[in-house]
Amino acid sequence: MRSSCKYCNTRERCTQSNLQILPATAELGELLANVLREHKIAFEWELSLFSIRRPQSHAQVIGLLREVLTETQRQGLRVLSGSTGQFSAVHLLDDWWRKFENSWFGHALQEDQFVTWFQPIVEVSEFLDEFPERIFAHECLIRLCDGRIYNGTEIVEAACAHNEMRAFDTCARRLAIRSAARQSPAGLYFINLMPSAIYNPSLCMQSSIEAMEEADMGPGNIVFEIVEADLDRNPAHLKQICDYCRKQGFGFALDDVGSTGSNSLEMVRDLRPDYIKLDKSLIQNLQHLVYMPAIIRELVDLSGQLGVTVIAEGIERRRTVERLMDLGVRHMQGYLFGRPAPRILQTGSVQAGAIQDASVTRSQLLPT
Repeated sequence: MRSSCKYCNTRERCTQSNLQILPATAELGELLANVLREHKIAFEWELSLFSIRRPQSHAQVIGLLREVLTETQRQGLRVLSGSTGQFSAVHLLDDWWRKFENSWFGHALQEDQFVTWFQPIVEVSEFLDEFPERIFAHECLIRLCDGRIYNGTEIVEAACAHNEMRAFDTCARRLAIRSAARQSPAGLYFINLMPSAIYNPSLCMQSSIEAMEEADMGPGNIVFEIVEADLDRNPAHLKQICDYCRKQGFGFALDDVGSTGSNSLEMVRDLRPDYIKLDKSLIQNLQHLVYMPAIIRELVDLSGQLGVTVIAEGIERRRTVERLMDLGVRHMQGYLFGRPAPRILQTGSVQAGAIQDASVTRSQLLPT
């Protein structure tokens, strides 16, 4: 089937376009053709393949389709990247859009523009007048400062959109180790690790071990923290990673524990990590839901039996600290103690951060 639109005067130009859209059905093709004609977008339609002609940018066309088509209709459209007849990739239309919106990611990864920031984890004193007692460790957090500050969530979503999670995870771990060593090689650092990026621990973790040796750090200075929300999706794979870390002398931590109820208890029991971080929903609802303290107490009691250290994240108020201490939690992390920053926080600096937890200026956050 062939049907050139009335706005397309030069067929040769159309076929040179590298924005190609392939509908899943003939009905969807007719719908797409009507939308393009209605908005006066030049195209050529041949053998079910739409070639979109400039001057409209690809982003304009995809953005329009996202506005006028339903999600179900968009699921039936494939965007083919590359020159005509030599397609390098095929994307769902929404996936193409996510990749376009995060186009900054590829350049940042290629040019090593990411940086590591640090957030303190504290061990709180029994005596609140003196709290916090000391800085226990720092979590290493990925950032990108490029016109604005991109946080870890944005960067991970961009890595997924570009299908570069494995390369990004490797890069981020190496960067965290080298950055930590420049701050204080004797400190304890929590470094995020994505299980889906580790298909074989002995191979995928080799670059991290090499970075550690180059930085003159020991495995006892590093805790690898599993950060994916679906921790219970593949328990056998998690155990393989955990066993590898333990064999190499690294610490091992589980994030978001408590979000899956009884499954969390089973996971802690089976994996026996060195640390668990309580899911933020437990902390946020601690004052509002009557059953939250019981869940936290159960996790604290089990961890105590297994020799696992419990860390509460997302701490922003002093009363939350008091309630968690009543439940047996002594290690905490959050804006109350210090926001992520380009440099580690020295012991004695946290108290000032606790007083001024509501505002941090941009100049304080940008690396020097």
